[in-house]
Amino acid sequence: MLSEDYIQIVNQELDRLLVYETVFKEYTTTCHKLEIGNCYASENFERLHDYFSRNVLRFNHFVAECYRIQAPAEYTGFNQTLLTSLEAIKHAVSLMLMAIDVDGVNHTLYDSGLHEQARAHKALDAAFAAIGGTAQAM
Repeated sequence: MLSEDYIQIVNQELDRLLVYETVFKEYTTTCHKLEIGNCYASENFERLHDYFSRNVLRFNHFVAECYRIQAPAEYTGFNQTLLTSLEAIKHAVSLMLMAIDVDGVNHTLYDSGLHEQARAHKALDAAFAAIGGTAQAM
């Protein structure tokens, strides 16, 4: 695969990642609203868990699709970091999902997922910074 094609595909996948991240952040906000009672009458932890689980399944499929992208030689390191970060995010959102119960949220588990997600983002940001610095040096 040509570098330009790879970059275009990765940019598209990163746009999709951003959508998933936005959705998962909204679930965090909804959890908080449910706990303080500032929510719609139709909202509850059971429904939130159901919606969250559907999006986790879609996200897992998205991660599997990212494994099918063939990186050119100069991007193999970045691609591996991308996949490792996506796997960490996948694990993080699974922890967050497990933390949501019919009666509430296990904050220890949920916060652990949030921290793992943040670490994965830092690794991904560092990978982007590294290829950005390489591109500027050329």
